Amino acid sequence: MIEFELSPHHAGVTLWGEYDALRRLHTFIHRVVEESIFIERKDGFVLALAYDFRKAYENQRERTYRSNAEDQKIRIYGVGIVWPMLLVQVGVLRQALAFMPGNKLDQSLMFELEYVVELALQKALPTLTHEEIDRMIYGMSGGPYKHLENILDSRCRYFVGLSPEKRLKSLPMLMETFNPMHEYLASAGIDTRPGIIHPDAFIDSERCWPDFEW
Repeated sequence: MIEFELSPHHAGVTLWGEYDALRRLHTFIHRVVEESIFIERKDGFVLALAYDFRKAYENQRERTYRSNAEDQKIRIYGVGIVWPMLLVQVGVLRQALAFMPGNKLDQSLMFELEYVVELALQKALPTLTHEEIDRMIYGMSGGPYKHLENILDSRCRYFVGLSPEKRLKSLPMLMETFNPMHEYLASAGIDTRPGIIHPDAFIDSERCWPDFEW
């Protein structure tokens, strides 16, 4: 079973698990990326989640111990992922499974990952309804893969550039900007809801993200 830990400055969440749990997720994500026709780029942002899990269980990220029922210390490994990246990765994985044959093990691993991420989101933003959480994770997954890939970096860059106090408050509206219609509606002034983020707020750049408080 994997666990979560919210970051102190609201940038994201650290996912923790034992060696075997993270290795199973790594193998599962690799297979989905390779076999699903929805994921057009096989070495892109979805595979990056498998890479992060591998780096974690290879002892190249974070590590600590937890106690089991017999009060024995068990080594666990963790990796921190910023909120927009993780939510899109999970949403696309679920969408990708619809385009390939799966089995009960695939579904159990997907459900476990979804459950932990949804639980983390509920703890970070306790006023959200289940419908709002679903929309944040899965609302964008019906869009073209290329569209998500093209804008993901600019959204993550925007998010980590916010002050820690503004990150979680802005996250629901930020996730709405993954909708393919967002740029048109916002630019035309059709979507005038409070908090809507204008497309001009996002910067495409090949440079690394700025340093930020985790």
